[in-house]
Amino acid sequence: MSELFLPLAVGCAVALVSGLAVVLARRPVHSVVGLLVHSLAIASLFLLLAADLVAIGQVLIYSGAIVVLFLFVIALLPAGGAEGPIGSGRALSAVLAAGALLAALAAGLSASLPAATGRSVGGVEAIGRSLFGPLVVPFELTAPLLLVAIVGAVAIWRRQEQAP
Repeated sequence: MSELFLPLAVGCAVALVSGLAVVLARRPVHSVVGLLVHSLAIASLFLLLAADLVAIGQVLIYSGAIVVLFLFVIALLPAGGAEGPIGSGRALSAVLAAGALLAALAAGLSASLPAATGRSVGGVEAIGRSLFGPLVVPFELTAPLLLVAIVGAVAIWRRQEQAP
């Protein structure tokens, strides 16, 4: 057995349990904490598989920016944030979605892996040059776009809060 099997198995178990915590948590803050743990578990799996750049991107983008954005949205929710009881329609659709996911997983695991190509990706330098070369303007324009979206969401929420 490979020396990476146990760390990969632990990382996969943590990712699976934290993914379930995201979906099954009753409070939104607990769900976001589960999302943070899940994102860090995925980053650790990327590190174990020698994908350092992807792991750093996972930590910076998902663990840093997206989880903080979700926390800001949760801060705007009305007090409590707990959901009502789950209806039978939602439970049935959840069971059907889980069955479809398991079928897709079984199909993916039964298929053979594609043959590896002989060309290399180019490493960190090539990715950095393509990202900060011709794509630097669209990359930098995402920050004000997200800021405008957050300000618009807060403005709409404030208007609806003052209406009644």
